[in-house]
Amino acid sequence: MQSLLLILEIGIAVVISSLLSPYIPRVSMPLVQILLGVIWFFVPGLPVINIDSELFLLLFIAPLLYREAVQTSRSSLRNNLGVSLSLAVGLVLLSVLISGYTLQLFLAVIPLAAGFALGAALGPTDAVAVAQLGSEAQLTPRQHAVLSTESLFNDAASIVSFQFAIAALLTGQFSPVAFTGNVIYSFLGGALLGTIFGVLFNRLIFWMRRVRLETTTNRILIELMIPFFVYWVGEEIHVSGVIAVVVAGLIAAYHRVGVGEDLAEINRVSSAVWEVFTFVLNGSVFVLLGIELPLAMRQTLLSERINTWALVVTAIILCIVLLALRFIWIAAMLRLTKSQDSGKRRKMTKERWHSAAVMTFGGAKGTISLILAFSLPSQLDTMTGFPVRTASLFIAALYIIISLLLANIVVPILAPPEEDEDGHKFALANLEMLNRTLMAISRMHKANPEQHVAIEAVMRSYYSRIARQRGTVMTKDELNHLHAARMEMRQWQSLWLENYAKNHPEYRDVCERLLAPIEFALSYEGSGWKQRIHTRAYFLRLKLVGWLRSARATVRFTWKRTLSVTTRSENMEYRRSLITRIQLQMFQDAIHHEFTLINYDQVSPIVGSTLVSELRSLIQSLQTPSIANPNMPNPDAMLHEFNSVLSQAYAIELETIRTMLDNQEITRDQARSMRHNVFIMQSDSGL
Repeated sequence: MQSLLLILEIGIAVVISSLLSPYIPRVSMPLVQILLGVIWFFVPGLPVINIDSELFLLLFIAPLLYREAVQTSRSSLRNNLGVSLSLAVGLVLLSVLISGYTLQLFLAVIPLAAGFALGAALGPTDAVAVAQLGSEAQLTPRQHAVLSTESLFNDAASIVSFQFAIAALLTGQFSPVAFTGNVIYSFLGGALLGTIFGVLFNRLIFWMRRVRLETTTNRILIELMIPFFVYWVGEEIHVSGVIAVVVAGLIAAYHRVGVGEDLAEINRVSSAVWEVFTFVLNGSVFVLLGIELPLAMRQTLLSERINTWALVVTAIILCIVLLALRFIWIAAMLRLTKSQDSGKRRKMTKERWHSAAVMTFGGAKGTISLILAFSLPSQLDTMTGFPVRTASLFIAALYIIISLLLANIVVPILAPPEEDEDGHKFALANLEMLNRTLMAISRMHKANPEQHVAIEAVMRSYYSRIARQRGTVMTKDELNHLHAARMEMRQWQSLWLENYAKNHPEYRDVCERLLAPIEFALSYEGSGWKQRIHTRAYFLRLKLVGWLRSARATVRFTWKRTLSVTTRSENMEYRRSLITRIQLQMFQDAIHHEFTLINYDQVSPIVGSTLVSELRSLIQSLQTPSIANPNMPNPDAMLHEFNSVLSQAYAIELETIRTMLDNQEITRDQARSMRHNVFIMQSDSGL
């Protein structure tokens, strides 16, 4: 039960970090998870953590490396193979040596082999941290490709170096000749094993696909099993399980071969499962670090043989030394690497020195480094008579935190995101989002053939939005003006509905129903966590008010039903037609209002014409259902069906925006603008 309690507490912390991330977008997720782990340490009843180093490597490293290898771009890998291998192998091995001797110089009580092991643990760069940099800094495609492919290869090189350093430390024997032979055998044997298993698993899944045995469940279960099985077999035959897992992931091609909606759906579900799985693994490691960090600090403070400040100074010095080494290595690599166009070496210009600095600070440490630090065997303390594991874990934790802070602070300063002054990037991103949403809506057509008329009408509205977006690319200032004009239009509509309710008190309930989404769209205006909290609280209040109004309407309807022979369906149809009639009148008056603003130069022609086009599109969408099927005996029911499909389409659009933001395909500002547009359209539609 103690282990179950620990798993639950770690899982809760990971969930909390995921919920907090939208409110603190500029703070790295690992830092949030470390802080939550520190808080968790002080919760009463926290069970004692006993980590099996070998099991830790299997459970965490195998699936993370496999997924990283599967997602690696083959073309990027080929183009940057030399540079990435230089960083992953040459720089890692040199860093291991430098780290070991630096630790010996400042902390002589730590054995040299333990210093080498710690240096190997600090070698891997974190793929998640590199991906996050893409949204906060303007990395060139080559910089991003080099950092991404480097994170794959140096994971393997660091882990193999770590394993050999630990073996030398525990046995007390080290032979350069034997070490070289073992490394070659381990690398080549692991690569061969990974190749064999990669080909076998490809053929297995292709065979299952041919005989129609490939289901979502079978495919995902096999995928999840592959890294654990390959790693275990590699370790059993004494070759590198890490190399085997990486090579098997690189060879995996079952997800890229084949066409069809069923296969696309399996790939989509598989990606979603892996996304959750890897997020939980990454988050769990950093929460564990947060839990272990106060424990390590307490042990260092209570131990008479450890000087806490000496460990802090050592971690800072080690960080400076390894950053300087990385900068020198990258600069030398850039100087010696020949141009792909001319075949000649290029001189170090200001831009190339700048690129070296960006890639130096962009190599943040993360999950793999932490897993290796946790994997230091506890018997080191008894062998040396000194808490080597505690001191090493403390140094590694400080180093990782420093590297994450530098990557989150320094890299955006060195390579700030480009301003989208002409609005071109937003237009392209919005087009991509609309196209993906349209594809998802088209899949609804197949799943719900009975709603084909409503779905086709909604699809036509999205075709119109795509056409308008392609025809109009606004500058940043014009986009800001359009945003302000939309907000002014929402305020005008709010006043229009209030006046309409005063002049037609019998329609007050309908006007309040139309006012609710407009007020929500207005409440979303603003920025910052306070505004977001206010928005969500306001939305909750609107729901509560809506439930109360619904209950009141039900009571009123029941009472009227006792006095009238009007059926419920007739009542609902009348209410829907009334909402549509009021919306049509409001949108037509809004068009006249917008033309007045254009004539008096209060709105620029391009902004005003865009709003008028949007309003006309809304009018057309309200009239489309009956036009699409004029012989339909119940056009009000068709309108209700259209609104139902449109509501689903907006939900799909919001989910598409979230997915693109999670995949770093759009910036947070772009996502915010897109979401705001959806909220405005929901308010216009009365949804």
